[in-house]
Amino acid sequence: MKKIFGLFLLALSFLAPVSVGQATLVSLPSPIQFPGIVGNLGGAPSISATATLDAAGEYAAYAFVAREDMVISHVGFRTVTVAGSPTAEVRIETLDPATGLPSGTLWAANTNGTTGTISSNTNPLQALTASASITKGQAFCVKIVYASGTSIQIGHIASIAPYPSQSALPYQIVNVGTPTKAITSVTPTIALGSSATTFYQVPGTLPISAYTAGAFNNTNSAKRGILFTPPMNGRITGVRWFNSGNTGDFDACVRTGDAAGTEIGSSCTSFEGDNNSANFTATMTVYFDNPVTATAGTAYRVSIEPSSATNVNVSTFTLPSADYFSGSPAGSTAVYTSFATATWTDSTTQLPLMDVIFDQVDNGAGSGGGGGRCIGC
Repeated sequence: MKKIFGLFLLALSFLAPVSVGQATLVSLPSPIQFPGIVGNLGGAPSISATATLDAAGEYAAYAFVAREDMVISHVGFRTVTVAGSPTAEVRIETLDPATGLPSGTLWAANTNGTTGTISSNTNPLQALTASASITKGQAFCVKIVYASGTSIQIGHIASIAPYPSQSALPYQIVNVGTPTKAITSVTPTIALGSSATTFYQVPGTLPISAYTAGAFNNTNSAKRGILFTPPMNGRITGVRWFNSGNTGDFDACVRTGDAAGTEIGSSCTSFEGDNNSANFTATMTVYFDNPVTATAGTAYRVSIEPSSATNVNVSTFTLPSADYFSGSPAGSTAVYTSFATATWTDSTTQLPLMDVIFDQVDNGAGSGGGGGRCIGC
């Protein structure tokens, strides 16, 4: 039976606790989205310019508070358009507590480095001369300063904030004449590494290189979605993803994470394309007829499966390399997966614009769950 969008809402979250082995699942006051990729998506994402830097002293900077102890040796960012073979100085600085602006003082001696020649639409990764050791809870600033050449555009992801938008931290500071602070309602593409291949998960950032629209239909029995391994026991009750403005009929399913991709617990639920009859270019949220109890450390797939020749959409972000998964919301435990004809393919560099909805999680009293990180905090 086909379901109208939002028919269930969250009535399921009031069911009695469920046991998983020795662990007990308890209902959450409000469901959580794992791993937190979609966040506050206001439309089709794009990589746009935060600022054009073309004169001495101009910079784009971001203020953060460390959620863990960090030893930052590398800083990455995304460019948009550049001209005249530019270079940039990358700096970790303190913040002026009176103004909230970069202080101009390095975090410690030599916590800076200057890039080689920067190209358009690339992800430079600059090693600092000396690492910046930052303690959990300390505020700090990442600053990209014009150094030479004609101009550099520093990029951000427009139309998406993976964590609550218009929050106080992180915030951006742009100086193209006068330093100006602004709430970060877009997503910086900053990457902060403890090496050239290992990156910290920094709330409010997503170090991507591209966004790709993903319209598709039932040709070759196509399925697209997310392969993920939850860090906690929990109950999967739905899925939220960017469906753009597409109106095709589809099934939403929970499947095993192995090569077989077997449906779990009669979870596949049919939905009509008129769920998006308003044709909004936005996210869609649907709930399964039969929620699935998930076990920590076990791989699952949640997939969108078109049932007609009319398109649905599962779009993706591409990372500069597989190394950057460590800087994404769930690390390498959540990746883009697709199916055609008879084979599942799991990406090594892509994230789907998709989150899995959990309405119950392990209460921590048993021995079977926990161990996960807080997503988005």
